[in-house]
Amino acid sequence: MALTATVTKKSVGYAQPKLHNIAFNLVLKEGTTEVLNKDVSCNFLLGDAASEKVALITNLMQIEIDRYKAEQVIFNSTALNNAVTSIQNGLTL
Repeated sequence: MALTATVTKKSVGYAQPKLHNIAFNLVLKEGTTEVLNKDVSCNFLLGDAASEKVALITNLMQIEIDRYKAEQVIFNSTALNNAVTSIQNGLTL
């Protein structure tokens, strides 16, 4: 199934004078099933270039997506499926 991502604004929090923490939320769905729901944040100092923060948040979210995809490669592998079968067959009931 295809992955879809939805990004929303989460919050802006005061840290100290001229410094705020900006948070966004990433929801990743595979088909209609939510597979990742993660808040991603960064510090924002008044005067910072918004484009730099957009690039940072984009990069952090891409890391989360890439991690999920790497996990799925392992989860869906033949080796892991074979391990389940071996464990099941090795149990004495």
